[in-house]
Amino acid sequence: MYAKFLKRILDFLLATIGFLVLLPFFILITLFLAIANNGSPFFIQRRPGYKGKIFSIIKFKTMNDKKDAEGNLLSDAERLTPIGKFVRKTSLDEIPQLLNVIKGDMSLIGPRPLLTQYMHLYSPYQNRRHEVKPGITGWAQVNGRNAIDWETKFDLDVYYVENTSFLLDVKIIFKTIKKIMIREGINAADSATIEPFSGNTNVVIYGGGGHCKVLLEVFFEEQKYQVKGIYDDNPKSDSLYGVKVSKSPPLSFFKNKNCIVAIGDNATRKKIVQQLQTNYVMTIHPTAVISKFAKIGHGTQIMATAVVNPDTEIGHHCIINTGAIVEHDCLLGDYVHISPNATLGGGVKVGEGTQIGIGASVLPNLTIGKNVMVGAGAVVVENIPDNAVVVGVPGKIIKYQNENNGK
Repeated sequence: MYAKFLKRILDFLLATIGFLVLLPFFILITLFLAIANNGSPFFIQRRPGYKGKIFSIIKFKTMNDKKDAEGNLLSDAERLTPIGKFVRKTSLDEIPQLLNVIKGDMSLIGPRPLLTQYMHLYSPYQNRRHEVKPGITGWAQVNGRNAIDWETKFDLDVYYVENTSFLLDVKIIFKTIKKIMIREGINAADSATIEPFSGNTNVVIYGGGGHCKVLLEVFFEEQKYQVKGIYDDNPKSDSLYGVKVSKSPPLSFFKNKNCIVAIGDNATRKKIVQQLQTNYVMTIHPTAVISKFAKIGHGTQIMATAVVNPDTEIGHHCIINTGAIVEHDCLLGDYVHISPNATLGGGVKVGEGTQIGIGASVLPNLTIGKNVMVGAGAVVVENIPDNAVVVGVPGKIIKYQNENNGK
């Protein structure tokens, strides 16, 4: 009731009253900044709002546009004007956003609207910050603002999304007033503003066996995530390539963490995935060639020199191993494993839990059922039913007698 109806009414009333009360300050700051910034007192920028809808945010412009000899903008610290520094420290730069609230693009309380170029970097968990309207202040702002790291900021944003209430908003308002009075958490430790979000968030790996070694290389080369730990039910060592390996903790440990399951066996990988309540990420080696018209599911791992061609759809928690080729218009179910140097012709459909062996080939437009094992070097020349084993050149079908791998 509050989040859907009352919050908007209060936003409009309080923002209107607040803007009228602060109007003298608004006029004075506009004049001072117009002088300091050569006639440009306002900063207007496109930002993502509720459900990712783009709107124009308006703030006071606290930095000038000075450039170096090569025409590049100077650093934020060098462009921050004296009046701009005062306005930023006192949070007076936020006053124009009351107009955004009155218009309905923003709320008084909510996650701060970030840059549009960050949107493709968000994990599904982080993207939840767009489930509510962005705010002038929020739970992250009263718990550190620019002085906290990105991962903590996103955790606080999602906490607000999940716990929006009148009492929480009142608490945030009072904490905001306190923060402004003591000028706490305005700047990051070593810069005038927080460092840009690069998508380099933390990730943990479940499974410390041989497949984990290959997966670690992908993470190291991709440099999108920082691997903070490897967890295994029966660890063989204390570390792997400099990353700490630990005994698997309780499942609650993984809740809301970025995670990926490094287990090559499809059935085991599926079992682990279904047990964990976490945020699964995908990882793609920089040398892999992935069409921008392909769709890749979460938890999927694409190794070095793999090729995925246009209009192919790969399910969740799949493995496209080193040198594998998936041609155009293929459809792969969840938990599929395409082994090194295997090739799928165009239009191939592969059911959930199937593994295509090392160097195996599947001719175009064939359908392979669920939980199929195509042996190394096999050539598949006909459709394959569920729960079958394929060996030889051309592939010979050996059906399972049951789902317990009896032949």
